[in-house]
Amino acid sequence: MVRKREQGFTLIELLVVIAIIALLISILLPSLSRARELSKRLVCMSNIKGIGTSFKIYANDNNESYPIPPFDRSLLFDDRMVMYTEEEYNREGETFPGQVGMDRFWQSFSVNPNASTQVSVTRAFWMLVRSGDVTVKQFVCPSSGNEADQTESLELYYDFTEYGNVSYGYQVPFGPRDTTPREGMDNRQGVAADKGPFYTETDVPTWQGGKDGLLSGKDSPKAWRRYNSGNHGGAGTGEGQNILFADGHANFARLPIVGIDKDNIYTYIDNQWSSIEHVNLIHGLIPAKEDPSPFPGQFALGSELTDYAATDTLIYP
Repeated sequence: MVRKREQGFTLIELLVVIAIIALLISILLPSLSRARELSKRLVCMSNIKGIGTSFKIYANDNNESYPIPPFDRSLLFDDRMVMYTEEEYNREGETFPGQVGMDRFWQSFSVNPNASTQVSVTRAFWMLVRSGDVTVKQFVCPSSGNEADQTESLELYYDFTEYGNVSYGYQVPFGPRDTTPREGMDNRQGVAADKGPFYTETDVPTWQGGKDGLLSGKDSPKAWRRYNSGNHGGAGTGEGQNILFADGHANFARLPIVGIDKDNIYTYIDNQWSSIEHVNLIHGLIPAKEDPSPFPGQFALGSELTDYAATDTLIYP
């Protein structure tokens, strides 16, 4: 009896199968990667909404005011008041700021007038950490590459260890009382968001590049990527940012010009651009070293505070 020879895969058939599997992987991987990013984006939004809930709980116990670290209001228009760390002044040849408190173990700089020039927006977030309303992990967006602060005995400190421990920015609380974050703000006001695009080693170019020469709301989200937060897509290529509004809701916006009257949430109003409607709001000034004490509405459209002061969203850092 002649036994039939068992047939197996030929080399050609095996190569075809491998090629098909490779093709399927190449098709599916981008989709899976995109799905992961969208999932992280939702976690990021959940984080920022949780922070917003903590703001409201804090305001309940503090005369309707959101977290504001103590500071000397007499220094509001004083160039000595700066929002940078001691580390910034020790970095020769580098221009980007450190963004967290100069001495994170100091309770307040407002007690001593000679030391009250140093303020930190991230101290406002740490007030929630100290109270136990928010964990340090909640201040990290999973898309950002940041890492949660590893500090133990959190109650001994008053700020994050470094810039990379916090992924979100906050409406600058150091300013006239009608510009500070609080209950009763216009619901369109941005209170917190993914941190801005201007505090990395990546150089952010000028506002030129729109269809009409100057970027506007009519330009595509792709044209605005360099001015979005780097949390979702990387520095200079941000796809957008999660933004928390005064009424407690949050959403993902592909452009940063979502504040009141198309206000750019990462800049503060200035009169340098033009008299064209909204241009000063859409672009504005970047809070940078040459403008050491920015707060919402500072010198808005002139040398004095105007009606725009209380409606200028300035998310920092």
